[in-house]
Amino acid sequence: MDLMNSLEHFLKEEVISLNNLVFLLDEAARTERFLSTPKHPGTPSMYDLLLTTYEKKDIGYYQKTLMKLRATPKQITRWEFALDALLAIEIDISKEPTLDRQIIWMRANRFKWTQVGRHFGFNRITIKNRYMKVLTALIKKIKKNNNKYCKLNRILYLI
Repeated sequence: MDLMNSLEHFLKEEVISLNNLVFLLDEAARTERFLSTPKHPGTPSMYDLLLTTYEKKDIGYYQKTLMKLRATPKQITRWEFALDALLAIEIDISKEPTLDRQIIWMRANRFKWTQVGRHFGFNRITIKNRYMKVLTALIKKIKKNNNKYCKLNRILYLI
């Protein structure tokens, strides 16, 4: 009975940590949309100041509000950790780390399994199995490096 309880606790911990990492990657992909894009080196800064103005006497006048969504410091911290976690996928986890990083990032951007499979030329089941295998190996690697795992827990819960 004690063995069953410990096994159940272990499985629960693994599922929770896997879900936390998937949630972190999803949030990082969403945060990346809010980051400002770098400007071309030759772009004059005066173009940042130019705004189209509308006057009340113009036809079709309306008050146009400019809404800019920006990432918060909390989101940027999580985004940085997610990128560090993706870069931790190396040859010790998979044979083709670049491909697996792309698969995980595409899935974080909410592409369907069929779209990801079509993009890489695999079956959707094969892609999903590869995704799960790499994520579980990544969780084990993060847990083995206790500093990163503590950082993951701190980022997810305390910030």
